[in-house]
Amino acid sequence: MPDWLRLLPDSDHRLQMSLRPGDARRFWAHSADAAAVLAERARWMTETPDRYLRVLPEGEEAVTEAIAFMRAQQDRAACPPAQAAVELEPDWIVLAGDAERLYPVIGGAVIFPSRWALAEKIGRPLHEVHAPVPGLQSSLGTQISTFLQRLGPHAAWERENWGLSADPSLNHHPAITIRRLDADATLETTWLRLERQFLTRLPVTNALLFGIRVTNHRLDHLAALPAVATRLARALTTMADDVARYKGLHEARSSLISALESVS
Repeated sequence: MPDWLRLLPDSDHRLQMSLRPGDARRFWAHSADAAAVLAERARWMTETPDRYLRVLPEGEEAVTEAIAFMRAQQDRAACPPAQAAVELEPDWIVLAGDAERLYPVIGGAVIFPSRWALAEKIGRPLHEVHAPVPGLQSSLGTQISTFLQRLGPHAAWERENWGLSADPSLNHHPAITIRRLDADATLETTWLRLERQFLTRLPVTNALLFGIRVTNHRLDHLAALPAVATRLARALTTMADDVARYKGLHEARSSLISALESVS
């Protein structure tokens, strides 16, 4: 189970890195839901593989190294990118480790995105990838750049990011129609969409490997946990309006805050 009190601190909402030392073997290991998750990954890759898997020619060596690293965490041999896309539960993105080029995306398999498309990010530098997030570059851009410049090979780091959704499916690609949150949202019909994220630098190509593992957690279940309802209500109340719109929860915010406050 996630550490909800760490994920939802007793403070006003703000964008923050919140990095902590990671555990590569645990992050890339199969979960209890592996069979269902991998079956869904295989289904989407069979239907529209170009939508979810992209590798630039310049990224082939780095992607090969990244796959070897990820598979080694499971004590398995390296494999082609299309196979790694369906045999690893988390999504993965490889960025060139070149600070002068501002870390462009050079490959990846992203089958469970949160309302964004890999095809729109491939080849673009990291600051452009982050550009749609309101306030991220102004508040964290320098901090992110400094951290990546100092990140050495073999070190593993993790963080979480969360949003809310009316649809508990894993694949929220913008080309797919999913139910959106609106003013009728309730705790029973809303899920906290949690992204557990992993970052390391690869020793040979110097590229950056970024992993994303998505899980969904229904709000009425979370609200029953000690202090979670109060902290989530505070986060929603103090979240900047443009961030709430970006996360797609602005229409549901008032009703969810009221419901959480009634529980707490």
